[in-house]
Amino acid sequence: MSLRSALLMPLTLLLLAAPTVDAAEADAKANHQRGWNALRAMDCARCHGRDYAGWTAPSLIDSVRDGSRERFDHWVLEGDVVRGMPGYRSQPLVVAEIDAIYAYLLARARGDIGPGRPSGAAKGSK
Repeated sequence: MSLRSALLMPLTLLLLAAPTVDAAEADAKANHQRGWNALRAMDCARCHGRDYAGWTAPSLIDSVRDGSRERFDHWVLEGDVVRGMPGYRSQPLVVAEIDAIYAYLLARARGDIGPGRPSGAAKGSK
């Protein structure tokens, strides 16, 4: 093996592994985008604040950070009519995208992404 081949081999291996990382990152970004789109479509900001950090209703960011996934699913799907939170079980978009909604809010809670449209989002989306 030549010195040149020996030096290029690690670089080649690194480049071969890169698409997996890029694909996983692209999937996560797409998932965050779908979650953000669902939150926007259902107008959750109306009560939970523009960035979902709380307003007349509690922060969705804090609820994901401090609570369990089961609790989150219960509140979203079943609601709490006494407190003014409707249940969204009858909304196909919410049911279909609850994992993406949770992933977006969890990424926000962890500080992985900032408020607003996730980076890399397609222009023209809500």
